[in-house]
Formats: sequence, C-alpha cells, structure tokens
Amino acid sequence: MAIITISRQIGSLGDEIAREIADKLGYERVEKAQIGAVLAEHGFSSADLDKYDEKNPSLLQHLSIRKKIFDHLIRAAVYEFAARGNLVIVGRGAQVILKDIPGTLHLRVIAPYATRVKRLMEQKENDENIAQADIRKSDRNSSGYIHAYFNADWADSELYDLVLNTRNLTLNNCVEMIKCTICSAEFSRSLQVTEKLFDLALTEKAKAVMREVDGLEKPELVVQNRIAYLTDQGMALEVKEACEKAISNIKGIKEIGQQ
Repeated sequence: MAIITISRQIGSLGDEIAREIADKLGYERVEKAQIGAVLAEHGFSSADLDKYDEKNPSLLQHLSIRKKIFDHLIRAAVYEFAARGNLVIVGRGAQVILKDIPGTLHLRVIAPYATRVKRLMEQKENDENIAQADIRKSDRNSSGYIHAYFNADWADSELYDLVLNTRNLTLNNCVEMIKCTICSAEFSRSLQVTEKLFDLALTEKAKAVMREVDGLEKPELVVQNRIAYLTDQGMALEVKEACEKAISNIKGIKEIGQQ
C-alpha cells in the first residue's frame, strides 16, 4: 500500500520514470488529468486547471478566493488518491502535501541543464533557444507553484528521500533503484494512515466550500473519523449555520460534531 511522489525537472526523464515504475509495480499513476477529474467535480474547468495547476500565480491570482479554493482542493485530491495506496503521484506538490505521511517515498528527478536542453531538442525537434526557453518557463512555474501554495522550496533536499540525477543513469537504472527502495518495510502502511488520509481529504473539501460563505474570513475545522468539528469562536450565528449547511453536503462526512 505504498505511495511514491515524483518531483521532476523538465527534460530529466522524470515523466518517463513515473510511467515505467507505475507499470512495473502495477501502481496507479496520478497526473494532471486524474487530478483535473476530481477538481471538475467541484466546479473547476480545464481552463481553471491550466491557470492554477503547477503555475506561478500572479499577484491578483494569489489574492483571489478562486486560488484559495484551488489550494484546498488540490490538497484534498492528493489526500484522496493517496488513501487508495499503491500509486505514483507526479508533481502537484505531493512531496509537501504528503511530507509527514508514513509509507510514502518522495523522489526528485534532476539532470544538468545542458542534458535537459539536449533532450528537449531531440524530443520536440526544437532548436536550442526554444528548448532553453521551455526549461526556464517550466522551472519558474514549478518553483513558484511550490512556494505560492505550500511555502516551500522546490529544490529543498529535505523534502525528498531519494534524488536521482539522470545525467548518466538510464531509465532502467532509476526504476530498479526505486523498486528496491519501495519494497522495504519502511514503506508499508497501516489502516490508521489510510483513515487519516480520508479525514484530511474531507477537511480540505470542507475548507473549500467554507471559503464561499459570506462573512467568513478563514475556515477553521478538523475532520476526525468522518465527523466534522467546526471552530466557531467569534463566528456569527448565520455564518456558522451557512458553514454547517455547506459542510453537510460533502459526501463522506457523516455528521457535524460539537467541540
């Protein structure tokens, strides 16, 4: 029931490694399309996803309610997928979202700049200038996304258990190393962790719907054993009732408890 997160530089073979290791292990692979399908259930279109997903938000986007809702929903989607176990999550900030979740292997795939340029030129049949521009844009978006949504450094080695530099490593080399690592006892997972992930997903979904309640500055609640506990200190009665109504419509929440 292990989880693998893969953070990758464009041109590093990260996407290829994700596909290969998922196939070899029989794991589900979660990328933009799968995350997008979950967000679509909450009213986010493909255009919305293109605007926010793995992008460095503008100042206006950073301050918008839509961005804050996306922040909650991307976390909810990652937690929800992770609860299934046996999957590879590519990007999406999963290395930060699942940082403290047992049974998770966090990988970073990198390569020297010149190697990445050469690979992009070969893969896309572009000239060197276009390849360099693509790399700069991708790195800027990935770094900005991790900082804006998770207040973390994309390149921080403490976020990762294993960093693979594919300058000389082949795709097969990388896959074999990952297979040896993920099969160790340290990456097994308990039922308690699965239940915790479901509760975390529900917590973020509840916070997302609360963001749309008029008069509420910041959503504060926790979900335990599928029961939502709302922090209502200083909250007006009509705001509390609106929050409870919004939360009660979330599939998976059994009831709203009292603290």
